[in-house]
Amino acid sequence: MIIVKGSFPIKSDQQPEALELVQQLASASRKEQGCLAYEVYVQADEPRVIMVWQQWRCLDSLEVHFGSEHVDAFLDAIPDLIDGEVSSARFDVSGVDGEPVVDEPQDIAPVVLADNITLH
Repeated sequence: MIIVKGSFPIKSDQQPEALELVQQLASASRKEQGCLAYEVYVQADEPRVIMVWQQWRCLDSLEVHFGSEHVDAFLDAIPDLIDGEVSSARFDVSGVDGEPVVDEPQDIAPVVLADNITLH
């Protein structure tokens, strides 16, 4: 299983528009094969920061997601709304509650989604 956590600092006056874009992305992503969860949060202590938490069955599912039209549309629209450094982290989870999730761990290279968005 692959988990991706990301955060997007948004211009204060653009937060509602950015939140709508992220929610559209999440809604479309949840319909993809291999998407186990795609959650959107507003950071409690800094409401201009939008956070996402994604769970994917495998790296192949995540890579298909990155090539989707809804990810492309999101990446075209979001840069003008960002105010700060986008951060993300990707985790390869080999077990949950002591039970194996995948047979063999895979090496995961960083994926560059746009000039200022890289998943590690």
